[in-house]
Amino acid sequence: MEIKTILVPVDGSPYMRNEIEHACSLSKLFNASVTLLHVVAVPVSTDLGGMPAASVPMEDAGNKILQEAKGLAESFGVVPAVKIEFSVGNPGMRIVKVALDLKADLIIIGAKGQSKLRELLMGSVANTVINNAPCLVLVVRNC
Repeated sequence: MEIKTILVPVDGSPYMRNEIEHACSLSKLFNASVTLLHVVAVPVSTDLGGMPAASVPMEDAGNKILQEAKGLAESFGVVPAVKIEFSVGNPGMRIVKVALDLKADLIIIGAKGQSKLRELLMGSVANTVINNAPCLVLVVRNC
């Protein structure tokens, strides 16, 4: 199996650097592109006008996370694409959808994320990705 497209969901956690480093190493090894993805979990809204106003600061925070992640990738010698998506519910399914859209060959995801409370309430994002991904998944454990 060829690996030409690598998707790396990032959440700004302290473990993000390790995930990006693995992605960049594999990108160089396989001459693959890297896309960094941040999923904004949008609160449920009954507003007919679209996303609630509360999502704007969350989007701004997501863009900051992506810029930090992009800087890390560039420090490892890889220029990644960046993408922000919005999700109501478990962000794992949005990651799976983006992987399908990109025709990703590999998803590199951390075993631990930023929000322990969200993980308890909605289930592990990594677990959702592992069980639904259309491609290989590399789970980076941070010991």
